[in-house]
Amino acid sequence: GVAYELVVVGRKAEQFFARREQPIARAWGCPASPTAALSAEISEFLANRFFEEEVDRVEAVYTRFVNLISSKPVIQSVLPLAITGFESDTDEIFRPTSKDGKFAVQREVEPFETAPLPRTMIFEQDPVVILNALLPLYLDAQVYRALYESVTSELSSRMTAMTSASDNAKALAKELNLGYNRARQASINTGGS
Repeated sequence: GVAYELVVVGRKAEQFFARREQPIARAWGCPASPTAALSAEISEFLANRFFEEEVDRVEAVYTRFVNLISSKPVIQSVLPLAITGFESDTDEIFRPTSKDGKFAVQREVEPFETAPLPRTMIFEQDPVVILNALLPLYLDAQVYRALYESVTSELSSRMTAMTSASDNAKALAKELNLGYNRARQASINTGGS
């Protein structure tokens, strides 16, 4: 019984939820390469809805890129900010490489330590002013990341599907060629007797 509305990016997502008569507040098309302008427009829309108290929370649902053969659906709470949840003892770095002449992505996980802020820290500006300046940048970065991870996941899925289809087509062609050669040889053997 929780009231909700969707903000969707991409034609397929819009069609999917519209067909199921789900409440869509706004929809954007998703280009092959998301732009900073698009993520800024989306994050501004989300921030306005949240700060005008039209919605209680903003959650991002997207496909997280893991590697070329794996992606994972993610639900991430974006607003309101929680005091916890930012802590991580690792940082992920993705590096495009080539392996055996094919495109590959190398994923590295690097550990790092976070130090707590001292309680005696003095801010030159009011912390609310600092938060108000950083929050739009944070939201924009989260939207931009979600867009890029989703597009990357889709492209890697397509690439994997095309590789699989090509491999299957080659195997089928080899099998048909072998069958054709056997039939030709059999006709030569039976015709020559």
